[in-house]
Amino acid sequence: MSRRNWNNLVARSLTESLQLCKEFAMANKQMSVPRIADRIGTSPDMLYKHLGAASMPAVMLIPYMEATHRIYPLQYMAHSLNHLLVPMPRGRKAAHRTLIQLSQFCNAVMGQLLALQSGECQPQDVTDQLTLLMENLAYHRLEAQKHDQPELDLFPERADV
Repeated sequence: MSRRNWNNLVARSLTESLQLCKEFAMANKQMSVPRIADRIGTSPDMLYKHLGAASMPAVMLIPYMEATHRIYPLQYMAHSLNHLLVPMPRGRKAAHRTLIQLSQFCNAVMGQLLALQSGECQPQDVTDQLTLLMENLAYHRLEAQKHDQPELDLFPERADV
């Protein structure tokens, strides 16, 4: 079984976005549903109810995303309103590995565009991947602008960029 590339996933519904957060936390952070529920201050039964019906109150979304270390619900909401979601730049140099991954992702998206033209790919899949690529490029553009004036390292670096 191949590993999921969590950074390139795009949720197409609020229910799917909440489930993806839970799956990421379970697979990569060894967190169970009761542990996630404890972190956000609710019972496991209520969390299962919110996940199944996509009825999580807005006041619980931020703690849920913090507990699971993913922002799929926020990303889904931004994309459904035709907005890009770009993390705040800190003005740090990008690691070579990050730039290589960005280049590989760009090439993969270009391959999907070519596949779309020949009818081998679904338009929604290409649109989702293009949106993620634009967000990544916008983030690195802002990082380049702030390169000469980096910010203090007050908050830990996120691994989801």
